[in-house]
Amino acid sequence: MSQSATPELQTSRLPTALVNQDPSVAASDARKRKQLSRLFFWLCVAIASISVIVLAVLLISIGVQGHSRLSADLIANSHSELEPETSGMRPAIIGSLFVCGVCGLVALPLGIGTAIFLEEFKPTSKLLRGLHGFIQLNIANLAGVPSIVFGLLGLTVFVYMFNVFGLIQVNKPGGWEWFGAKHYYQVLSLEPGQTILIPQSDLDKPTIKIEGPVEAVDADGNRFEVRTWDRKSGPKPADKATRMRTVKQGAVGGSYSQRSWYYFRLPFGKSFLAAGLTLSLVILPVIIIAAQEALRSVPPSLREASLGLGATQWQTTRDVSLPAALPGIMTGAILALGRAIGEAAPVLVVLGAAIAKNSGPQNLMDSVVTMPVLIFNWAGRPQAVYQEVAAAAIIVLLIVLLALNSVAIYVRNKVQSY
Repeated sequence: MSQSATPELQTSRLPTALVNQDPSVAASDARKRKQLSRLFFWLCVAIASISVIVLAVLLISIGVQGHSRLSADLIANSHSELEPETSGMRPAIIGSLFVCGVCGLVALPLGIGTAIFLEEFKPTSKLLRGLHGFIQLNIANLAGVPSIVFGLLGLTVFVYMFNVFGLIQVNKPGGWEWFGAKHYYQVLSLEPGQTILIPQSDLDKPTIKIEGPVEAVDADGNRFEVRTWDRKSGPKPADKATRMRTVKQGAVGGSYSQRSWYYFRLPFGKSFLAAGLTLSLVILPVIIIAAQEALRSVPPSLREASLGLGATQWQTTRDVSLPAALPGIMTGAILALGRAIGEAAPVLVVLGAAIAKNSGPQNLMDSVVTMPVLIFNWAGRPQAVYQEVAAAAIIVLLIVLLALNSVAIYVRNKVQSY
């Protein structure tokens, strides 16, 4: 009796419009929903196809324009004003890798650590929860700030450091030099083409005039006494070793600095270190947000099980949450670093538009040329040859970007398999 009454009871609870619905109207509505669904599907396909077609047209256009300049010279040579046909981008490739290396070394641990703190160690008090929400809101807003703003911030903070340590001036030691630099006066000896290095005691004195014997250093750092020679005293010394340690009476020497690869000073000036730190500011919000989303995707049951077994919050984060979220975190990091290697505006603000450099950085405070800046310079020139090498440089930039992304994806998959 009760089993036969159950369907009637359920039917009575349905809305009247559904119970008394005309079958033909229901079929018509179902057909309309299917048509809308099919229309939406094809709309998505059309939008995706347009994006792919535009991308393909751009790639084909760049390939047609720049394929003739894809040669070994483009990779091995540096920029040349006299011979643009043989201009290359070797210093720019090295410079971009150094800048992105600094950017990744700073932004990845800082961004992932911030995401872990904000997501896994949320405060419980009302005041700290408000502060947590304020920080979260600012990070979300920073992700949408134009990169040129970060470039101006990096110029103020990293390049000049608010002028706290003094300005960096051309050919003059500036700021606060910590280590890695030796300053000398460079004076011509009597031996043609040979110079003598005299230790510079007063950094504010740019030149020195040799009026008598002074102490100098040789190429091995050994100290010796420099002799002076005057025409009135007789002919020049005949011995080559003596001529190499003798200068003319009254010879003037200019300041000269030897810098090791670990040369470090404050402020950073227009160095690749300042450019890398500025780019790290650009991608830091993206990494934080991507890492937070990856941590949120970890099922809460995993954390609850770990905490239920007696693990601490840090142990749960280290052994449960972080390994589960690592693929998502690395995906966000790959996208962020891909953005960093193609950024031109903040690098232009920090390093300037100079491209006349024949090598990569020689020390931590050295400037570099990056691929986006070089492409920006070449693309702005009216000569057809520069338009072609700019297109070829874009292809090289894409290849480098794909290579870096491939390595990162490979590392992510290897980590995920453990």
